[in-house]
Formats: sequence, structure tokens, C-alpha cells
Amino acid sequence: MFHSWIFVTFVDVPHSCKFVSHSWKFVLFVFLFVAACAPQPLTVTPAPVTLRVAVSDACERPVGALALAYHRQKPWVAIETDVLNDHFALERLQAGAADGAALIWTDEAPLWTHPFASDALAVVVHPAVPVEGLTLAELREVLRGRVGEWPDGTPIQVVSREEGAGTHSLVKAAVLGQWDLTLTARVVPDDASMLDLVAQTPGAIGYVPLSRVNGGVRVLALEGRSPAPTADYPLSYACRWAARAEPTGALREWMQWTVGPQGQAVVDQSLRPQ
Repeated sequence: MFHSWIFVTFVDVPHSCKFVSHSWKFVLFVFLFVAACAPQPLTVTPAPVTLRVAVSDACERPVGALALAYHRQKPWVAIETDVLNDHFALERLQAGAADGAALIWTDEAPLWTHPFASDALAVVVHPAVPVEGLTLAELREVLRGRVGEWPDGTPIQVVSREEGAGTHSLVKAAVLGQWDLTLTARVVPDDASMLDLVAQTPGAIGYVPLSRVNGGVRVLALEGRSPAPTADYPLSYACRWAARAEPTGALREWMQWTVGPQGQAVVDQSLRPQ
């Protein structure tokens, strides 16, 4: 009887295992069937957005870097920039031809504005000019044409941006005041032309954003301070976002991103002198 019990047990166990195996397969089949029929989460692709931004050429470098970095994070947002002087950038904004603007001079119009980058205007001269720095009063007399020669006798050639450029407005407000620029100044339409002309003209003096300075010119101290985007340097300035009213939607999201940690890291990198 002992052997018969063993035999029955030996037969029953495989039969039970077969039943469990088939049951498990059935449960797995039902699970997979239900999962396949369940509604799947939808992947929504955001609608393409285009933002039009009129940009002062004094703010071109940070805005260009910010636009590229933001588009990499959000490929559906295209930021179209039109680089102009401040006067024309402001005109585009007011006419509705731009959603927003990046300006350094916004005193002329009632706008919503917010700073997003700081830079400084550097006074630059031909490398052979025999001075290391000027006071604001000395710079004013040079730009007015009241001082015509450098200490070694080299004639001074003033080079200036055109009226309407934000940097011209800054020099007018911070240096010239009520006085006019000398009539003998050579006027250029952009910072690249300014740098080229100053580098190639003995005795030349001009001004460009510190972030644009290259090795072809020499930078002068002003009031004993090297140019820096700090409050104690007389020609520091802020690049400001501007809009006709407080931004909303995609424009607001973009501008908020630029003043956050990621955006400010991009700004800092873009404003390092070449």
C-alpha cells in the first residue's frame, strides 16, 4: 500500500502543475489583452510659435545667444531677431512689427521694460595713442573737439555712432550733456565699423560695448576705472526687454526664462570680451 500511495502521488503532482501552468498562461493572456485595449496617453506636440524681436545692436550678442539656447530647449519656438539701432528697434515695436524689443535706451516712450543683461561702454583708441585714461570732463572736451591733439602732437580723430544708436544716446546723456559732438567726427553705422576705423586711424578715439572689444584697439580707463558693468563705472548700461504692454503667453515665458538661472548663465557667457 505504501508503494501504491507513492504512485498516485507521482501522477497527481504533474497533473496539478499542468493545471497551474495553463492557468498562469490564461491570466497573462488576459492581462496583456486588457493592457493592449486600454487607452494610451497622448503625446501632444506644441503648436509652432514665432516670436519677433527687434534688437538694439548693443544687445545683439546676449539676445542671439539666448534665442539659440531657448530654441534648443523648445524647438517649436522660433525667435526671429532683427538687429537695428535703438531708434529703429523702438519704431518697429511701437508700430506692431515686433512682439518685443531689446533696448538700452527707452526713455523716449512709455513701455513695459525689464533688465536682462548688463554691459559697459568702453572708450577705445588707436593702439599708439599715448594716454592710459581720461576723466569724464577730459572725454567731453575731446568729443566736443575742444582738444585737438594728443600729448605727442598726434591729431585727435573722434569716431562716433549715428544718432539713434543706443550707445550714442548713452554718450550724449552721460558725457556730452548739453554740448554737441564735434562736426569733424566720423560717423559709423555699427560697432564693427567703429572698431575697424579706430584701429586703422592714428589718433582715433571712439566707443563700443565692452563685450565687442577686440585686440585691434586699446581700452582707456574712465575716471580711473576700467570699464565694467558695475554702478561705479560711468558708462555702464542695462539691456532691457521692452514691450507695448506686459507680455503674456509665449513671449512672457521666453522673457522669464532669460532672467532665470539658465538664461543668465547664457548671458554671462555671451558678454565675455573677445
